[in-house]
Amino acid sequence: MVTVDSWQIIYDQAGDLVDAILHEQPKSEFDAIDFEDAINSKAEEIIWRGINPEDDWSAIIRPVKEGVKLDDKIDEHFHVALRQGVFVRLLYDGDMQNIIKYYTDSSQPGELFKVGAKMVSAFSCAQQHATAWRLLNEVRNKSYELRQEKAQAARNEKKEEREVLLRGLVKGALSKRPANGWPGHVRTAQTIAKTLFPLVDEYNLLLPNDKDQLSEQIEKLICHEPNLRKAYNENAKEPLEEPVKTRKMKTITLAVNSQVE
Repeated sequence: MVTVDSWQIIYDQAGDLVDAILHEQPKSEFDAIDFEDAINSKAEEIIWRGINPEDDWSAIIRPVKEGVKLDDKIDEHFHVALRQGVFVRLLYDGDMQNIIKYYTDSSQPGELFKVGAKMVSAFSCAQQHATAWRLLNEVRNKSYELRQEKAQAARNEKKEEREVLLRGLVKGALSKRPANGWPGHVRTAQTIAKTLFPLVDEYNLLLPNDKDQLSEQIEKLICHEPNLRKAYNENAKEPLEEPVKTRKMKTITLAVNSQVE
C-alpha cells in the first residue's frame, strides 16, 4: 500500500530539483532572479492564469531543428521543468492535504492515488525537461566537438530513463535518517524497495516490477553512485568505505610488508 510518506519523497525531490535549476542559472541571470518570485510566478500561472501543467506531459522532447533558436528552446525547457516541480508541491500541499483533512478513511486511498499519480507524472516530466535544459546549455556553451559529445551523452541519457526517477527517489529516501541510522546497505536497499514498490506496481513505472530486482538495483546504486553513497553514508550506522580509500589502504599494507621483509 502506498503511504503518504511515499508521496513525501517525491515532494522533497521536486523541491530539490526546483532549487537546483534556479541556482544553476548563468551568473548574469542568477543575481537578477528572486527565487521566491520565480516559484510564486509559476504557482500563479497554474492557479490564477489558467495554465494547465498537465498539457506539458503530452509534449514530446525532440532534437532542436535548424532555424529554431537554441536560446528559445533552453528557456522553454527551463520553464517547463520549473512549472512541473512547482506543480508537484501544489498537488501535495493543496489537493493531498485537503483529502487527508476532509475525506473519510474509506474514500481517502482512492483519491490519494489519483493525486499521487499526477505527482509522479509531473516529477518525471520536470526531470526530463531539466535534463534537456542542462544538455542544451552545454551545447550552447561548448565547441562543435564537445557538442557531438553532448549529443552522445543525450543518447546515453535516453537509455538511462528508467533509472532517472529511481535515482531521485532513492536519494530522497536516503536523506531521511532513521532513528538509529540506516543499517547495512543491503538491508537499507530492501527497506527502500519495500517503500517504493507500491508506486512501481500501481503506476507501471519503467522500473523493475519485482521487489527483489528493485532491491538489487537500489543496492547497486548505493554502492556505485557517488551521490547516493554519500547520502547513505551521512545517515548510516556504519558508512561504506570509499573505493579510493580501500585501494590506498591496500597499497599502504603492501608497502609496510615490503619494508618488513
